[in-house]
Amino acid sequence: MDKNFMSLTKLKLVALFLLLPWAESLTPLKTSTLCLDKPCQNRAECREAPSDLLCQCESPVPALPSRRCHSSDAPCQSSICQGNATCQSTGARPGELACQCVPGVLGHDCHTSVQRCAQKLCGDGARCLAVQYRSPGYACICQEGYTGTFCEKKVGHCSPNPCRNRAICRSVGDGPTCFCVPGFQGKRCDIEVNECVSGPCRNGATCLDKIGHYVCLCKPGYTGSSCEIEIDECQSQPCLHGGSCHDHINGFWCTCLEGFQGEGCEINIDECSDQPCQNGAVCVDEINGYHCDCLQTGFTGVHCEIPPPHCWSQPCLNGALCQDEGEKYTCNCWPGFEGRNCETDISECESVPCMNKGTCIELSWKTLYGTQLLSPSHYNPQSAAGFICRCPPEFTGALCELNVTACTTNPCHNGATCEDFLDTYKCICLSETQDGILYGGTNCSEPLGGCEGHECQNGAPCVPFLSDGVHGYSCTCQSGYTGSYCQTSTAFSFETSGGYLRLQTPLLGAETYFNIMLSFRTVLENTVLFERGSDGVTLILELQDSRLLLSLRSDPQPDSTSWTLTLPQAVSDGEWHTAEFVLGEDTLLLRLLETCNGDDICSRAIQIEPGALELESALQSTFVGGLDGGGGSGSFIGCMRDLFVDSQLIVPEDWLSTLAVNVTQGCNHQDRCLSGPCENQGECGNLWQGYKCKCRRPYEGSNCAEEYITAKFGQDDSASYAIFTINDQLESDTLSVSMFLRTRKESGLLVLLANSTTQYFGLWLEKGILKVKLNSLKISSVGSVVNDGEIHFVSITVKEGMMILQASGHEFRLTDFHAVSILLGDKVYVGGLVDGQESSAFGGYFKGCLQDLQLNEQKLQFFPLAVSVMSYKPDHMVDVTAGCTSDDSCSKNPCQNGGLCFSAWDDFTCNCPPYTAGRRCEEVSWCELKPCPPQAACRALKRGYECISNVTFQDTGTLIYRGNGLITRHLTSVVFSIRTRKRNAPVLHAESGSDFVTVSIQDGFLALELLSGSSFTSSPLSPMTLHSAKPVSDGQWHVMELLMADPWANSSQWIMVSLDEMDEPAVSNSAAGNLDFIREGVDILLGGLGTESGWNLIGCLSTVEIGGIVLPYYGPDEVRFPQTQDEKFEKISEVPVQVGCVGGMVCEPNACLNGGVCEDLFNHFECFCLPGWVGDRCEMNVNSCSSNPCCHGYCSEEGLAYNCTCESGYTGTNCEVKVDACAGHKCANGGTCLRGIDSYSCLCPHKFTGQNCTVRIEETPWYVVVKNLPPKLPVSICGDEEHNYTCFNGGNCSETTLMCDCLPGFSGHWCELDLDECISNPCLNGGYCHNLVNKFQCICEMTFAGDTCEIDLNAESVTSNLLLSISLVSVVLLLGLFAVATALVMTLSHRATRGTYSPSRHEKEGSRVEMWNIMQPPPMERLI
Repeated sequence: MDKNFMSLTKLKLVALFLLLPWAESLTPLKTSTLCLDKPCQNRAECREAPSDLLCQCESPVPALPSRRCHSSDAPCQSSICQGNATCQSTGARPGELACQCVPGVLGHDCHTSVQRCAQKLCGDGARCLAVQYRSPGYACICQEGYTGTFCEKKVGHCSPNPCRNRAICRSVGDGPTCFCVPGFQGKRCDIEVNECVSGPCRNGATCLDKIGHYVCLCKPGYTGSSCEIEIDECQSQPCLHGGSCHDHINGFWCTCLEGFQGEGCEINIDECSDQPCQNGAVCVDEINGYHCDCLQTGFTGVHCEIPPPHCWSQPCLNGALCQDEGEKYTCNCWPGFEGRNCETDISECESVPCMNKGTCIELSWKTLYGTQLLSPSHYNPQSAAGFICRCPPEFTGALCELNVTACTTNPCHNGATCEDFLDTYKCICLSETQDGILYGGTNCSEPLGGCEGHECQNGAPCVPFLSDGVHGYSCTCQSGYTGSYCQTSTAFSFETSGGYLRLQTPLLGAETYFNIMLSFRTVLENTVLFERGSDGVTLILELQDSRLLLSLRSDPQPDSTSWTLTLPQAVSDGEWHTAEFVLGEDTLLLRLLETCNGDDICSRAIQIEPGALELESALQSTFVGGLDGGGGSGSFIGCMRDLFVDSQLIVPEDWLSTLAVNVTQGCNHQDRCLSGPCENQGECGNLWQGYKCKCRRPYEGSNCAEEYITAKFGQDDSASYAIFTINDQLESDTLSVSMFLRTRKESGLLVLLANSTTQYFGLWLEKGILKVKLNSLKISSVGSVVNDGEIHFVSITVKEGMMILQASGHEFRLTDFHAVSILLGDKVYVGGLVDGQESSAFGGYFKGCLQDLQLNEQKLQFFPLAVSVMSYKPDHMVDVTAGCTSDDSCSKNPCQNGGLCFSAWDDFTCNCPPYTAGRRCEEVSWCELKPCPPQAACRALKRGYECISNVTFQDTGTLIYRGNGLITRHLTSVVFSIRTRKRNAPVLHAESGSDFVTVSIQDGFLALELLSGSSFTSSPLSPMTLHSAKPVSDGQWHVMELLMADPWANSSQWIMVSLDEMDEPAVSNSAAGNLDFIREGVDILLGGLGTESGWNLIGCLSTVEIGGIVLPYYGPDEVRFPQTQDEKFEKISEVPVQVGCVGGMVCEPNACLNGGVCEDLFNHFECFCLPGWVGDRCEMNVNSCSSNPCCHGYCSEEGLAYNCTCESGYTGTNCEVKVDACAGHKCANGGTCLRGIDSYSCLCPHKFTGQNCTVRIEETPWYVVVKNLPPKLPVSICGDEEHNYTCFNGGNCSETTLMCDCLPGFSGHWCELDLDECISNPCLNGGYCHNLVNKFQCICEMTFAGDTCEIDLNAESVTSNLLLSISLVSVVLLLGLFAVATALVMTLSHRATRGTYSPSRHEKEGSRVEMWNIMQPPPMERLI
């Protein structure tokens, strides 16, 4: 806070204190309007009377109060009693006078005059007493509470001051009123307030009561005025190097990053401490790691453990790269060097490579670097290979091989190429540029502008040129156009059959080449392009199977010869192709241009010997597109263009009309397949004037719109078949059968071919796989099954000794087959034979659909098609229906257990309810339905379930079972688990006639006695016996299995296996049969031999299985669902079972003595005794500690001796010596050591705190120091004679060790700290906040009041004076006085609440006298 402000505030407080007496003297005198004209003389003071005024004469010469203070007559002068009153002695006291009314003259005026007389003499309410020997001759007898010569002063009850502890005293009424300073209370302010009563200190802090406030002594780890703030020790970020800080009370702990340790992660772990680096390498420590500096050692590796390689010594010279290779090294020399270490410089100049007397300089000559003009400035062995030639001035080039020419000066511009000539050059200008500008002229420097406004037509590009200074252009025509502007079309069409173009060419001479080049476009696979020749010599170019064929023939000479050329490319695709033939120099050439790829054979040539052929005269006539008289492969239909005959272009517009027949100019062809006329994925073929659809099976028709009708066989499981007869002669050595197949049946006949004597071909299904019979040979296909309900294409072809079977995308080939011939009159059976017995040999009748069945590409049509096709009609059909419809598979309710059926094609699916599965919902997950009682476990079977549990037998009953009559398996085993301590008891017994089986416990061993198989022999048999290798009556579980060694034999040895032991199984000495005699009609006893037997089993059994069939412990009424398995044993006895394995309560009550622990071992127990006790029941004491030798500790045995572990605070052999905790204490500054349990505390003197009293408490006084007497609050001494501590500032003793319950306003362990309530600056309008005990007080400015100085007094004062003036004028005297008194009391009460806020008002009543019960100070008073 500002020091100037503090000084100013203190001055204001002193001024207020000095003004208090002056304000008190002025308070009783009221200023009146009657005294405004100053009627009193001789400096008398004007005083107000009810309806008049009185003049109080100035002392020291007291004068009789009069109207004007100008008369000093005798007491009873006439002016004393006025009106009808007389002045006379009262008779009560000597000299006492009174004004009395004249007898008989009474009334209001007389009484008023008498009253006024007394007021004139002695003031209001006083009596007047005549005094003869004193001036002024009378004395005033004052009323109680007043004094003075004229009773003008109130009696002072505050002298001497009855108030204690610097309280302010004020006389009010008939006694004093004390205004206490903060920290005290009571009628005389003699009671010190304990601000720690409300317990303001938190978190176990000690409240220290101060005068008017309290201080909290916080526990370590807390701070704040009330110790409400937990100190965050992590705020200072004590954890270094990125460690994570975790705060806790009065401390912290760090989680360090890897590589650091220490309380504050300040220690960098030295990973080099273990000296990991080898061979003298320097270890460099890093954060959470290290690295080894191997530079000075020559070694390498993470730990410098790898010896230096051979290349470390740099054996390679001339900058060569060294490469280690184990024990050796290799130098990779740079070009120009050689040798083991690249030490040899190869001499490139030795061969004298420089021509024309050029000087050769090797790049490896170091001394010439930087000196020769052509040498680099620095030597580098990587570029030291080779040489440079220093040429004479008239030569240049790498080897000085070029003579300097005109092109040396680069005369050509704009990227042109310069060509040297003798004493001159020529610039070849670019024909294409990136910016589109072409250049011409001698040096290609002049832009060519000839194409501006060119007239090239039909997309022909314009080519500008410059000739003799004149700009011009030429048009480069596209294919099919000619003319100076490419305006003339060279294309012509043959639209109909029989058209041709006849050309006549002149004689060219014997040494001239003959050639024809043309472009054509057609879809015909066989046609004539042109024919040239006459007089027996003919040259024909034609298409055969879409390929070019050129032939030269010399007909009709007897010894005629011919030559042919063909190219492999197919050109009947409707696209443009260009072909050329050349005949000359005894060579015939055919080639395909433009559309021929580089990888193809684009041309072929052949040598000919024309001999005496007159070629030049014979080849004058040429027919294009056909012949005048027909012939050849057929007339051409399509388009041609750019026809050259002997290098002469033939233009259609130059023809004579007589030379062309059905030929039109131009090419207006339209591809008929562009509209997609073929349906169902049919392939469209362009026929120039039309199209042809190549249909995919099973579609037919011009547009592939007709589908062959599917034939359904076996509708509703009927016997269906069809019979066809071969009524024409098919190809004799080929057999082909194909069809579309759809079925779900595994077996059935598809197709069978037969003649009058044998069945020579058959195709059928067997387990979904195709089977083929060819003559007497049966063959199975390879691949997936075809009976999945999907459509499959099946094809079988037998040709040229090979059979090919295709199905489901798989192909199967077999060779070495004899040819199969289909003859006229043979029968074809489809789906089955007439005789059902014969059909069964092929899997029976077929059930499913067949479509588009073909035999050697001839249709076997079950139902007529709208389109006429070549096909065989059926001779006979039985129950074959049109369409591939499905049977209603759900009509027979195939789904079981409530499954919902959904139909599919010739099939169904079942939507099974929960816990069911399988195709027909026949599989029930019984165990998921929880069918067994809660104490049993469910085990699922293939067609049911079993309830598995353990049961307890108590020698009270026997369970009886019997087979249900459906058991068919052989019973060759008995499996169970047993737990018992009984040494002799039956487990299982059954007998039928002479056959019997008994499983029992004999002398603790498990025994099997069996006599079975007596029906297989005539001689008497003795029972087979078998015993376990170890006892089983030890109270532990034993899993036993009894089984036949050879379960398939009528009789064999039996084996006993203990599955929980590792011993060898026991084998019987003799043989016995199985247990089939108990499958039906035989009682099986379990757990005893009946209710009367005393030999029954006492113990537990698991579920017993005989031959894998359970002996159930639960009947049909005890399970939730019926058990649906066929084979089962049924319980027929009514004896209830005790589920679980429960033994006797052998440990209850108190089987083991002296604290021993009892372990239940199933009908037996064992005691685990405490140290010092032995015996079966821990009944014998052997404890050396039994005499309790340890006084204050715990005794433990050590052999025959004992050892005492002492309690805290004690030591010695028997813990008899008490430890002095204050021995060597560290309490400083006069602190007192207080003994505790195993520790001590320091009781600190005034102004010190802390664990060892080392912290000085700095206190700021809350009061203005008048006397240097600090306030004192009660001090409590707590604890006992051994452990004690002190609670300051009214703190009370607490049950918590060494802690105090502090009063409000104090905190700390011992209530030694005061809280500052002014820390939140609560005072408004410039008010000064004064911190008190558990509260604060606002010292307000002169014009403000209220708890927090929030009330402005200016407006209130004006309003009060105005109301007072109105009251004096308009209200009668009595009511006015009453109103003034009432207003005074209310004002005083109102001001009593201003300027002080005390939270202690909320404390419990009775702790002290509250401030509102005491009369408050006058309006202008302030507490200091």
